[in-house]
Amino acid sequence: MARLGDYLAICDRCGGQFYASEMRMEWTGLFVCRRGCWERRHPQLDLPTPHDDQSVPIARPDVAQTMGSTTLGGDAAKDALSITVASITGISDKDPIGIELDYSDVVHWTYVNGTPAGNTVVIGTGMIGAASSGNTVHLPAVNSETWASAT
Repeated sequence: MARLGDYLAICDRCGGQFYASEMRMEWTGLFVCRRGCWERRHPQLDLPTPHDDQSVPIARPDVAQTMGSTTLGGDAAKDALSITVASITGISDKDPIGIELDYSDVVHWTYVNGTPAGNTVVIGTGMIGAASSGNTVHLPAVNSETWASAT
C-alpha cells in the first residue's frame, strides 16, 4: 500500500513494478523487491583472506645470455655423426650445438658427444639433413650451460 510521497519503481532483478517502500538496495548495487528478489550478502564473502607472499626466496640477477658461433669447415651429409668446424674454441663435451642445414633455415640441434679433436666434433644425433661448408654452427654454451642427454 502506498504512503504519501511513495513512488513506483522497477525491480532490477525480476522487472516487476513496486512501490519504492516495498523495495531495498541490495549488496550487489541492485534496487530489488523485498518479496522474493532481495538476497542477503553471504557471510563467507566477508572472511579475511591471508596475505599471499609472492616474493622470490632466492633472487639473483639475470645473466646476459650470449651465443657463440663458428662455421662448418666441410660438408656434412645427412645422418653424419661428426662434423668439421672452422674452430673448436668454446666447444666442450656435452655442449649443445646447432648446425644450420641447407634448406628452409632449419637448424639441427644436438649435443657434443666427447671432447673435440682437431677441428672434428662428434655429435650426439645423426644429421637430419645435409649442411654445406660455411654454414653457421651455433654454440649456446658460451655461458657454461650443459646439455642434459638421455644417456
